[in-house]
Amino acid sequence: MGFRSVRFHGFRNLEDGEVNLGAHDVYLIGENGQGKTNFLEALYLLSYGSSFRTRQDRDLVAWESREMAIHSRFETPEEPEGRLSVTWRDGTKSIRLHGKAVNDRKELLRRIPVIVFVHEDFLFIGGPPERRRWFMDQTLSLHDPLYVDQIRRFKKLLKERNHLLKSRKTALLDHYGEQLAYAGLAVSDRRESLTRGFGAIFTPLFQEVSGLEEEVTMVYRPSWGEARSTGEVMAKLKEKQDMDLALGTTGSGPHRDRFMFIAGGRDFAKSASTGQQRLLSLVLRVAQARFYTETTGRKPLLLLDDVLLELDPGRRRMFRDRLPEAEQIIYTFLPGEETGRIGEESLTYQVKNGVLRER
Repeated sequence: MGFRSVRFHGFRNLEDGEVNLGAHDVYLIGENGQGKTNFLEALYLLSYGSSFRTRQDRDLVAWESREMAIHSRFETPEEPEGRLSVTWRDGTKSIRLHGKAVNDRKELLRRIPVIVFVHEDFLFIGGPPERRRWFMDQTLSLHDPLYVDQIRRFKKLLKERNHLLKSRKTALLDHYGEQLAYAGLAVSDRRESLTRGFGAIFTPLFQEVSGLEEEVTMVYRPSWGEARSTGEVMAKLKEKQDMDLALGTTGSGPHRDRFMFIAGGRDFAKSASTGQQRLLSLVLRVAQARFYTETTGRKPLLLLDDVLLELDPGRRRMFRDRLPEAEQIIYTFLPGEETGRIGEESLTYQVKNGVLRER
């Protein structure tokens, strides 16, 4: 189960036409810049309604085209003959499921949950705090539609309070501060619970793969500290109100939360080697997939974009052996790169100049 086929029109550099995906394992082999990542991006776009590479939908359209379309057939236990499409024309994106318009991308999440492994994932460790917040929010959103609503509500209230701060309309700050506190605490509670459940999968898995004697644990540090009631948060907001007014923005809340990796009481990200950071980012994605399966009883679809290239052969085999169960796995490899054993239930495509040819 997973994607059965995908048909392109005017998408990036990919040739217009249909590609068969009727196999559990799909291998895309080609040099860099030929379209392998574009292909994975298209599947991600179908699953989430957005790209993992750009926020500008116009970037998805081929240079010579003024519109693009991706049409797919997929299979799940609930929908054995599903149809999903994304189109962009004249600045407007349209998503259709079984021919009907999708007005909220939240409807897509439970259809074909995709976990994508890309080079930029190392920013979850060495990058800014918002990258780790984004990863954990995505992990929650994959299985909990309620959390999608909670984080949206918090961001809406945050935007409204920031507008009041910039325009110095202080009379309404308490009113919006109370709503922000209530919405923000709901987000913090879910993140705290997630950290416990996710950490129970991540910590032993990383220790096993890395071979480190010291455990690396994930720690959640909410911006509001120990505050657990609306009144306690309101007091913190009041305490920082003058500074918020001076800066024109809310300086505390879930948008400032931190997730850290701690080993021996120290920030592991600051001492980890480049190889350890890369390995940790891969393990995070594996843990994300396993957490999803444990939480929902369903298996995701995995997209792996040249992420095994930087691992030594031993760690590469160890990592492949620990990939979670999946409905479908789509790999990209460079020519001549070791792919491991290619099973009978697989398809292999040569990718060159946006054209996929079955091997």
